[in-house]
Amino acid sequence: MTRQEHLERMRAVEERYSSACHSVVKHRRGTLALIKDYEEQVLQEFDSRQQGNAPSGVDHWTLFYHHDRHKTAGVTGVLARQYLRKFLEGEQGHLCCYCQRPLFNIANAKPIEHILPRSAFVQYSFHFWNLAVACVDCNLLKSDDVWLDSMDPILRHYPHPDSFTGMYHPRFHVFGDHVKFFRIQTNELIISLYVGITAQGRALCNRLLRQVAAKEIVTYSNPVLKDSLRTINNTTDELGQEALTAIDAFQAALTQKTLELIRVGQP
Repeated sequence: MTRQEHLERMRAVEERYSSACHSVVKHRRGTLALIKDYEEQVLQEFDSRQQGNAPSGVDHWTLFYHHDRHKTAGVTGVLARQYLRKFLEGEQGHLCCYCQRPLFNIANAKPIEHILPRSAFVQYSFHFWNLAVACVDCNLLKSDDVWLDSMDPILRHYPHPDSFTGMYHPRFHVFGDHVKFFRIQTNELIISLYVGITAQGRALCNRLLRQVAAKEIVTYSNPVLKDSLRTINNTTDELGQEALTAIDAFQAALTQKTLELIRVGQP
């Protein structure tokens, strides 16, 4: 795909999002303006850091989530993120942006993923093309890992799609062009196999997908654990914040312990 074709495709997707960013037509402009305002804030944070100032310590992404409708009539951060997640998930065919497994139908199990992590790239925290929807496994396993090999991380503006030659970018690359994916499911077991067929695909397999597949085998081969996970994934996202926080902590601890078991078993 040529640079011009990339740009035209991106503009078409952005136009679709502008018509889907809120269910109420009169609030769509306000939603886009809200996201733009927070994007400007993180760019100011980036500029300040580049001038040698210490990080402000402000978590703009969390502030955005808790943005109150009284500040922007009818528009809240919760709804803005809800519609953003819904749009991105639809663009992905309701599959995880990395592992291509089906996403569970609860928000807590499909977090919005920062492809270039905001811990290292604060300037991209709200950039439309840096956001995707991942399953909870991929989101936790990838964490704040920076996959860029050669790109300078101090770029203020988001890199062009053809800049991502050493890493798989789920918004710019077609999964099937880079990874062969096989999934086998029985009553007792689920096995996912990933084979990289390009440099980007092999990097994705080595950095993430092999761990995801190994974790899936370990957790789903344990009947008690499998039933517990099924119960968690079938809960609604109307749970209180305390319960959701506890689920997040459990998922993170399970991921850590599972990876420890996998590493012990490796030669």
